[in-house]
Amino acid sequence: MDCVLALNGTCKRELLLEALESRENALIIGVDGGTKHILNLGMKPDIVIGDMDSLSEDVDVEKLVFPEDKYEIDAELALDECFRRGGKRAFVLCWRGERVDMEYALLLLLKKYGSLKVVLLEDGLEVVYVEGKAELEAKPREKWSILPLGGSALVTLKGFKYEIDRWEMPPEKPYGVSNVALKERVFIQTWDGGVVAIRWKKKPS
Repeated sequence: MDCVLALNGTCKRELLLEALESRENALIIGVDGGTKHILNLGMKPDIVIGDMDSLSEDVDVEKLVFPEDKYEIDAELALDECFRRGGKRAFVLCWRGERVDMEYALLLLLKKYGSLKVVLLEDGLEVVYVEGKAELEAKPREKWSILPLGGSALVTLKGFKYEIDRWEMPPEKPYGVSNVALKERVFIQTWDGGVVAIRWKKKPS
């Protein structure tokens, strides 16, 4: 089972609709105020999760309500529930916006759930966490950035313009920004630590 999460950031209607309609039997989770993005499509989530500080309307679905004073962000609570219910992957949408702190926190959470378990989706953008080996879909001339998460990583990259073999990638030296895919499959392996793989399916401005 997949999970589709709608957060309370900016959201492209067509992308969210495609994610909801293309994943049969997915668990659809409205994350607090992100629920409104699903409702605006004329649909309902299976469950709403959060402290409800940014959701003004009542929705007649299952709810998991948490106190506003807590040590987890709503997205973490929603991801926890996804995997508790047997989810294999979680697709997170509507996650970008004015709250750069929330975006950074979400990137850090990728490590908690393991390699390729959580996919952050935005218009023309995919973000995953890789620890160990991963062969990923790509298109020639796409821009990618590979950055360490949670400390230094020892990394091998193949299928890119700038290939490396067991190079140390420290967080204070982000040389993995703006690599370029050369093939339809790229290979990432970490021998120690993990990395965030950022794929620009559309050329960023």
